[in-house]
Formats: sequence, structure tokens, C-alpha cells
Amino acid sequence: MIKSILAQMFSGFQPSWQRYIDRGLLVSVVILAGLGLVIMMSASIAVAERKYGNIYFFFNRQLVFLFLGAIAAVLIYQIKTSFWQNLGPKLLPIVILLLVVVLIPVIGKKVGGSYRWINLGFVALQVSEIAKLIMIMYLSGYLVRHRKELAHSSSYKSLVIPLVIIGVIDILLMMEPDFGSMVVVTATGIALLYLGGLKINRLALLFVGAIAVMIPLALIGYRGERVAAFLDPWLHASGKAYQTVHALMAIGDGGWFGAGLGASVQKLFYLPEAHNDFVFAVLAEELGFVGIVVILLLFGWLVQRAFVIGFRADRAKLHFAAYLAYGIGFWFGFQVLFHIGVNLALLPPKGLTLPLISYGGSSLMVTMMAIAILMRVHRDTEIALFGLSEKEVQKIRKKMVKRTSSRKRAVKRGGASHVV
Repeated sequence: MIKSILAQMFSGFQPSWQRYIDRGLLVSVVILAGLGLVIMMSASIAVAERKYGNIYFFFNRQLVFLFLGAIAAVLIYQIKTSFWQNLGPKLLPIVILLLVVVLIPVIGKKVGGSYRWINLGFVALQVSEIAKLIMIMYLSGYLVRHRKELAHSSSYKSLVIPLVIIGVIDILLMMEPDFGSMVVVTATGIALLYLGGLKINRLALLFVGAIAVMIPLALIGYRGERVAAFLDPWLHASGKAYQTVHALMAIGDGGWFGAGLGASVQKLFYLPEAHNDFVFAVLAEELGFVGIVVILLLFGWLVQRAFVIGFRADRAKLHFAAYLAYGIGFWFGFQVLFHIGVNLALLPPKGLTLPLISYGGSSLMVTMMAIAILMRVHRDTEIALFGLSEKEVQKIRKKMVKRTSSRKRAVKRGGASHVV
């Protein structure tokens, strides 16, 4: 069985990656990852020295995660997009099970009052990050199978199943609690359903329903206190709005060109989670408005490339691959907007990382895997639209000749042994 799965994953000729790589996407990812290492290290120096006596503690770990993520990305890049279409429905129950398991105190790791990580000893796995990617895979396959029903059927049957899936994931995320990931999952899911042909009146109804559910959830317990603090942060500057106020102070102190790399004051124990949830504020303080514009342009280019890749895949009739690219684009776009919105006090604090920038092994590695899938979609699309080059066709022919000759030799040896 394992051999058949591997054959399905890697079967077929693998052309030269240089011809089919999206160079614009690759350049933006490399710059963001490099800038992320620098900013994350600058933001984490004080807390790393105080907690672990080593200013490079978080930097070293992030570097390891980036290396592992790059290896995983290279491996995933070799896998055909169609493989994920068949695997999505099988992975979804596993992810839902992991979201349940993480809530078990013995297994789940509690950090800051939330059970979001499964403790594996040497590393902690954040299941919500994996859930985002698997949910996109599942919905992409579902939309391919039920696109006509969503777009033309008067029945709500085709809409119920994806809504139930999103609802189950949302409930489990709220139990951790992880309100930020719940918002990203819901927004990405609704956006994909719209691209899948969902009628505008049903989309409006779905949007209103989602808002009607989220508002009460956002006002329950400590989240309600956060919302009150968000509405008037300076009144709650020493309480629930402490992070928001100091994030605003960091961004304001940055000015046009910033205080200089490593010169942030707010990261020195004034701003909690400076290397994670509020890394954008440190970036703004040290690199200023110019740094903010650069980071927004890089993320904007990354999201734009995801949508362009999806559009081209749609033209090539690779509909699953197209939905996959669109979903990843929506995911990155929403998460960047929500993270920056929290740092700018435009949204209540949610605890979302800034992709490729914030500290976090699970977030970084899953992001790298998603980017590899985007690259593979681009590669499959180029082959579908333009075919293989002459050089690659020659390689295929040589490979086929070798296989044929080896089979003939095997048959001859088998016949000779039979005679003996």
C-alpha cells in the first residue's frame, strides 16, 4: 500500500524546476523570510536573554524551523497537485481529531491560558495552523465536485456540508480558545465558497449569519473585556489594552524612517509577545513608515502571485489547483490584514502570527508547505498550457528506452532460468 501511495505521489517525469518556478513568488518569500529572521531576532533579544540567558535562543530555533520548512517545501513541491485532491477528505478527519486531542490537558500544552499545542517533547505542534491548510484542501476538492450545485441548484444541500465542516472546526478552535484562527478559517472558507459559485444572496445571508455568530462570541468573557478595551484603549492602558497602547507607541515612535534596527524601546519588556503577536509593531518602530510600506508591498505581491497562479490554473482547466491557490492567497491575505489590524488598534487583539515574520515553528513550517503547493500549482499549470520543452521530451524518451531495455533483460533472464 505504501508503494502505491508513493507511486501516485511521484509518478511521471519531473521536469527541470528552473523552467517552472514562479520567480516573483520565490523572491518575495526569500526576502520576507530573511527580513523575518532579522526582525524576529531583534524583537526577541531581551526576552531570550532574560528567560534563557542566550540572546540567540529564539533566532536559533526559528532558523532550524526555517531549514526544516524548506526541506518539507522541496519534498511537497515534487508531489502532484491531484494527489492532494484525493487526500484532502482523508486528512480532514485526522485534523479534527487532533483539534479534539489538543484539548486534553495531559496531551495539550497550555500557554497563556490556551490549549493550542500538542507537546511532542522536543517541539510543540500547533494544530490550528495545519487545520487552515487542510481545510483549504478539502474545500477545494468539494468545490470541484459540487460547483454546479452551488451555482445553480435551488437546494441548500450542497451548502450545508462545507458549512458544517467550517462550523465544527470553528467550535473546536473556540474551545482552545483561538478566536483569531477561527476568524481566518471562517473568512477563507466563505471566500472560497463565493469563488465556487455561491449565489450572491446566499453569500450575503451567510456573511450576516457569520457576523451574528461572531459578535456574541467576541463579547463573552475575557474577549468582551478586550473589545471594551479596544474601543477606548487609553482608558484601559494599564489593563486589557496594555499591549495595544504599547504597540501604538512603538508604531508612533518609528516615524518615517524608524529608530534603527535593534533600537526599539518597546521590545524591552514593555510590549508583551514582541517577537510573535506584535512583531509588526517592533518592525514599525525600528524601520519606520518606509519599512511598513516595504513589508506591505512584499505581502501584497505574494498574495497577488497566489491569485495569478490560481487564475492561470483555472484557464488550464486545473480547477482543484486553482481553488487551492485562491484559498492559500485568501488565507495569507486575511492573516496579514488581521495581524496588522491588531497592531494598529483597528481590531481587538487576537493572537495571530505574521506569516514568515513572527516567531513560531508550526506557523513557519506550514506556511512554507503552502508556498510549495503554490509553486507546484504554477508548475502543473505551465506544463498543462505549454507542455514540456524539447530537452525534457528527450529525457523522457531516454528514460522510457532504459525502462524498456531493462524489462527485456528481465524477461530474458526469467526465460533462461525457466529453461534451466
